[in-house]
Amino acid sequence: MTGVTSKELELLGALLAFDFIGFAQKSAALDPADPRYGQAVGAAFGIAVRRRFPRGATPREVSGYVADVLGSLDAGAEDFDPAFLERLVADGLSGDTEPDGERLDPETTIQARLVLTLRLVRELGLGPDQQRELLAEAAHRVAV
Repeated sequence: MTGVTSKELELLGALLAFDFIGFAQKSAALDPADPRYGQAVGAAFGIAVRRRFPRGATPREVSGYVADVLGSLDAGAEDFDPAFLERLVADGLSGDTEPDGERLDPETTIQARLVLTLRLVRELGLGPDQQRELLAEAAHRVAV
């Protein structure tokens, strides 16, 4: 596992554990200029979104899901464009972890994926052991 992969998964792990001090420290250690920046979080997000929608989802279902996320008081996603979040969910369902160049910057993409992954993990009811499994599966996917 590369340094950036490990750091990103530690960042996501801190977020899932609600360790906000650890999250802030780990976030500061990431380098958005690294060419692999965001891949590990993207892999974890894709795994979580495919678990949430195991048979896929229509564009209407994706839109409804994003509207629900944006409508929730605790989502933390209110600063994101709904169309952008819909593209991220659709890409996660298709297995695409690389954001297109026309999309928002990598930092915005990773932030949105972190917020959505937290929401998905909570919806799926993943406990600490299952969260570790999710992180391990993401690490494996990035390494392949």
